Amino acid sequence: MKHDKVRELPRQLDFIDIARKSTVDWATEANIQLFRIEFVVPLVVTDKKLEVWLFFDTDERVKKYMNDGTTEKVKSQFIKSLNDISYPPDYLAEVGFYIDSDENVKTNFEGNYLYRTM
Repeated sequence: MKHDKVRELPRQLDFIDIARKSTVDWATEANIQLFRIEFVVPLVVTDKKLEVWLFFDTDERVKKYMNDGTTEKVKSQFIKSLNDISYPPDYLAEVGFYIDSDENVKTNFEGNYLYRTM
């Protein structure tokens, strides 16, 4: 049977857009300064990975949130959001997270999030 990534990729992108909005809304309600969420999705049929990049505003806030467990709460909430909308389990097992700051992107990557996530 032929694997149809052409149909799966838009579906995967729909899932992660919904999870992004849900997580941003949750973070706002929880008074967590989540600046931005970006994604990297491989375009290889057999690769179900999803890289989730969580950006906070400053390097200092990244340190604070790493130390006080906030980043783990945000990661858990994102996974919960995917779970709640029935993100396929084989894809869910391949979700990984990266943490950074808008400050770092501006200082070291010319303000370009694409450069940062590559």
